[in-house]
Amino acid sequence: MSVVDLAARIQAMTDDELDTLVVERHAPPQLASTFDLAEHLTTDASITQALRWRSAAELVALGEGTSTPRLDALLLGVDGVALPQVRAIAAAAEPAPAETPTPAASPTAAQTAIDEAIKVSELVHRIADTPIVLRSRSQLPAATGRELAAAVDGDPAELEERLEPAVLAGLIDRRDGRLRATVDADAWLASPVPERWARLAQAWLRATADATAIAGDVREQFPLADAAVLAVRERQHRQAQRLGLADRGAVTTLAADLQRRPDAARAALAAHVPPATASVYLQPDLSAVAPGPLEAAVESRLRRIATIERAGIASHWRVTARSVAAGLAAGDDVDEVLAFLREVSLTGLPQPVAYLVRETAARFGSLRVRSIDPLAEGGARAQVRSDDEQLIRTIAVDRALISAGPLQSGPHRVTFRLSAEEVLAALLEERYPAVLEDDAGELVRRAPERAPRPVRERHRLVARLRDAGFEVGDEERAWLERQLQGAIRERLPVRLTVTTASDPVDIELVPLAVANGRLRARDANRDVERTLPLSAITKVAGLGVAS
Repeated sequence: MSVVDLAARIQAMTDDELDTLVVERHAPPQLASTFDLAEHLTTDASITQALRWRSAAELVALGEGTSTPRLDALLLGVDGVALPQVRAIAAAAEPAPAETPTPAASPTAAQTAIDEAIKVSELVHRIADTPIVLRSRSQLPAATGRELAAAVDGDPAELEERLEPAVLAGLIDRRDGRLRATVDADAWLASPVPERWARLAQAWLRATADATAIAGDVREQFPLADAAVLAVRERQHRQAQRLGLADRGAVTTLAADLQRRPDAARAALAAHVPPATASVYLQPDLSAVAPGPLEAAVESRLRRIATIERAGIASHWRVTARSVAAGLAAGDDVDEVLAFLREVSLTGLPQPVAYLVRETAARFGSLRVRSIDPLAEGGARAQVRSDDEQLIRTIAVDRALISAGPLQSGPHRVTFRLSAEEVLAALLEERYPAVLEDDAGELVRRAPERAPRPVRERHRLVARLRDAGFEVGDEERAWLERQLQGAIRERLPVRLTVTTASDPVDIELVPLAVANGRLRARDANRDVERTLPLSAITKVAGLGVAS
């Protein structure tokens, strides 16, 4: 297939198809036209790079000259046939055919899938409650990463890959330097566990190149992979195992059902989910243990006044002064909190729990944080006020708050260099009974922040290629001139279709010069020189191929 034919095929792609092509074939962003992209995709370097991502089974097929719809989408093949250059490079690699894992029943896949769905739910819950400001390069702050990982008994180093399925499923958005839950997150969190799992797993499968290959030994399944490719495939392998899609080197029947019969996969998972419960075992040490998955309404209510310490089918919670204060700040009444705890507890209301709730309520609102004008306050951006003079003195000299720049400016007032929201977070972290107020002294009750539904952002090269324009039969002149100049240097013939006032004519010419939009060439058959405008050339075939 010529570069022109390949460029025409690229132009016929939808924007989504073109986006997939340029992303997965790692097209350089500086390409200026579809011709440039077509040329790039047919270079040995580009093909070799693409084959590093292909499984052993795909490499064997390409080496034998066949292709698949997915390989066709990456222009490694066309209509089920491998491109000649691709076939030659794949065959030269001589990959050993890896055994294709067949779906197998796994005794642990369902439990693993349920556990991961619950743990990812906890991560989404926490991000929904408190959006995260990312560091440079969109990295999670180290302390936040450790806290999130601890909540799901995970390794902080693997937290990003635990979050990735939720990002792919459109539940978490990480743009504009922040990590936020999306408008779809709340409905997802309220859905049954099998539904939550299915959305995560289906999004992951759509984004993964070859889930079947990832189920096996990664180094065997991807024989041409370099270190960077292996790192990605190994991450995907771990994700597949966590989601119950792979186990012991094989695709699970759960994964096979999800791809062919999603309802059957959800039903199979539901059979392993314990019945939802509306009760917990509330302990004198302020902990609470849920004997099974909590009903969505009960979990949502409990989450307002307690902190989850360990997510899972049997989750562990703890009632703290800070969690109770958060509930009160959200609008809860102390009597309502105590009544709810009595209702859901299978062990009654322990006295230490009741004491903590009442004491927190008695102190609630005694420390108020508000924004102030930095121009009028020497650069200070927030103030904290309280009727308790001793509390104000303590805050002013608290070494844990020193980075916030506290400065006592009166017996009942301390100012800070940070914003009111940042000061509030710092005070709550140190267990001060702080609340946020507006300029009128009214308690601020913030609505949960949600990111809009993510819109797929296409590679910037897609827009550039579309703007460059290319219509079959109207070749891009700059590209054509470059190719003809190459043919002139190498003294190679080209086969052209020329359209003038008459019907199109196919001729074979040896280019001699290109200038001012015209081609001077020798007619190879008649041994005469011809001069014709580049605009008359409507098709190029065999460019640069010796006769």
